[in-house]
Amino acid sequence: MVKEMLKLDLHIHSQYSEDARGTPKEIIKFLKKKGINGMCLTDHNTVKGGLEALKTCPKNFIVIPGSEISTLEGHIIGLNIRENISPKKSIEITIEKIIDQGGIPIIPHVYRNMSGIKKRKLNSIINKINTIEVFNSCSQPKTNLKMAKIAKKYNFGGTGGSDTHEPQYAGYGYTIMDTSDESIESIISQIDNKKTWGEGISLPMEYRRNRMIKSVNQFFQRGFKRI
Repeated sequence: MVKEMLKLDLHIHSQYSEDARGTPKEIIKFLKKKGINGMCLTDHNTVKGGLEALKTCPKNFIVIPGSEISTLEGHIIGLNIRENISPKKSIEITIEKIIDQGGIPIIPHVYRNMSGIKKRKLNSIINKINTIEVFNSCSQPKTNLKMAKIAKKYNFGGTGGSDTHEPQYAGYGYTIMDTSDESIESIISQIDNKKTWGEGISLPMEYRRNRMIKSVNQFFQRGFKRI
């Protein structure tokens, strides 16, 4: 018998992110249609979406609460956290806060100009993390290849996610894990022990272009402040 592998989209934004839309329930609906087994909602600087998803998800669907936190150096995903972590702190302090909650810090989209931490900063925290995002559907394919090379160079585990801000694109990117055990404990163990990887397909070019334009416009509207 072939062992079933779980697929989870570990980077999704819902209506609880100021630059996204869609309820957790709507997002789950699209993920289930694509055969994705679960998700982590990573709304900007809030765990509200993930906590709501935990209350409304069907029994045969995995929800891990989380958040994408804005540090002084760029974004970091706090996987499996249930309390908000204050933004605009150093990445080192933010990592400590994530771990204090029993969560896993995951570094997404290193090369992204507006929100990625820079590779030089990544080099300074390699002993504090186990996992980076090796596939992001909103990133360029060549950028995902760079992330995969970094993971292999430093022996990191890998995750994948759509990074969508629209519910219909949830599940374009996902994390694969060689297990059929759907317990949160098993999934966290798989990620923490570097036994996962990210795969998927890129979001449509038009969507990615519109996302970039929208992000720049919102940056100006916020008075040159990043999310």
